[in-house]
Amino acid sequence: MGKRTAALFLCCLLAIGGWLFAKPAVVHACSCAGPMPVQDDLNRKTAVFAGKVKSVYKPQGLLFRSSADPVEVTFEVTDVWKGELRSETTVYTALSSASCGYEGFAVNQSYIVFAHGSSDRLETGICTRTKPLSSAGEELAALGAGYKPNAALEDDGGWVRGAILTGLGLSVVVIGPAIVYTFVRRRHKSGK
Repeated sequence: MGKRTAALFLCCLLAIGGWLFAKPAVVHACSCAGPMPVQDDLNRKTAVFAGKVKSVYKPQGLLFRSSADPVEVTFEVTDVWKGELRSETTVYTALSSASCGYEGFAVNQSYIVFAHGSSDRLETGICTRTKPLSSAGEELAALGAGYKPNAALEDDGGWVRGAILTGLGLSVVVIGPAIVYTFVRRRHKSGK
């Protein structure tokens, strides 16, 4: 009876697993509308800027990934045509072009970026005019002269990080010996 129950349980488990993994998922391919004039695109976006990619962070170590998982791209901004941006700005895009993500970002390469979303979470993708700066002649001609990133927005929180690290260091110096003293004292008492 035990082998029979185990075999039945295993068959049910395989059937459920097969149903879960073999069931087709609903998939939506990326579809973009035709290009619109640069000025219209500028008006529709939250931010438009040019900059060099400093880092590209893709999701790692996940057993299952989605083509829509966010990729974080940090830029050193050189010119701005729309938006209030810091000299270092982060933009997000989907991992794959199947989910309209822009897959072409490479470190130390310069791009023109057309981004939408809120100012604290800018997003871009293949349905925007985002492209390498070297092939953005039409966009650069239509946009004209840009302006520099807003220096007033720069992160001046370095002293805060320093104060936190100093506080943590002092805590270890003060609390560490107290913990060691308590441990040694209890051990000494239990040894009597």
